[in-house]
Amino acid sequence: MQPFGDLWNGADYGLYCEIKLFKELIDMRNFSSIGQWPMEMVCDTPVPYYEVGVSCGLPGEMGELPPEMVLLPSMLTRGRQVFIVDADGDSMTGVGIYSGDALLIESTQRVHCGEVVMVSIDGEELLKVYYVDDTGRHWLLAANPKYQPRELTADMNVRICGRMVCNLSAPHVSVKHCGEVVRQFKAKQKQHQPDMYERLTEAVIQCSHLFWAASAWAVVFGVLRDKYSYDKPVAEFERMAQALKLPATFRFVCGEGSVQRTISNHEYMRKSIDKWEEQGAADRELKLMTVLIKELA
Repeated sequence: MQPFGDLWNGADYGLYCEIKLFKELIDMRNFSSIGQWPMEMVCDTPVPYYEVGVSCGLPGEMGELPPEMVLLPSMLTRGRQVFIVDADGDSMTGVGIYSGDALLIESTQRVHCGEVVMVSIDGEELLKVYYVDDTGRHWLLAANPKYQPRELTADMNVRICGRMVCNLSAPHVSVKHCGEVVRQFKAKQKQHQPDMYERLTEAVIQCSHLFWAASAWAVVFGVLRDKYSYDKPVAEFERMAQALKLPATFRFVCGEGSVQRTISNHEYMRKSIDKWEEQGAADRELKLMTVLIKELA
């Protein structure tokens, strides 16, 4: 795992003053109102605003896309290296961050337990709450109950990109709340997941004669995603598939990047597997899908 940066544990850091100021200064979540700051607030600091969602990439990785320069008061930026991006998705609605919200991000690797951070995992940029539990394990938490906590493990390529300074609603989540979310998730794992790897291993073995290449694992991913609420990223699924204890005679091991490439080359695989047949999926894909669902039931 690459270094997480300067991660500080155990403190309940807040950004209330900055958030309160930002709420007072911005009207109706619209940057067109930036020219309407109170008279005593001078907008004298240019800040790059990238009109893309967080998941679209980091400012340094956005190719030729030029930013719009937005003037903000210096008391808000306070000499920090900051930029603005839009939120994308609904994983942080519980702390008032909605898709399309403009977020002020400080470029830093010094992030604290309980802060909303921008982080890159295996090339995927995310906005989540950073948390370290009482055993020293690192987590990223969503603020929406339909998304599970994600543990940061040594086999991931992790890079801290920055922390969120301001949004229109208070983004801070208490460390106590983070601990409770992780505790509930661990308990749920113990109750419902002990046999997941065993079931998947047995199902793949039973379907092994239907595998035609490493790309067949994209069908396995689709079945888990749409029938068994598997919500982890493709890279994590590939690592799980590689860890399955399959017999030496199994020919088509899941290679790194093979599932992602297959999904990228077959647009219908991004949709629910219930739509694959009408979208032109191959017979071998449909047959593997059908048998795999039966074996996992």
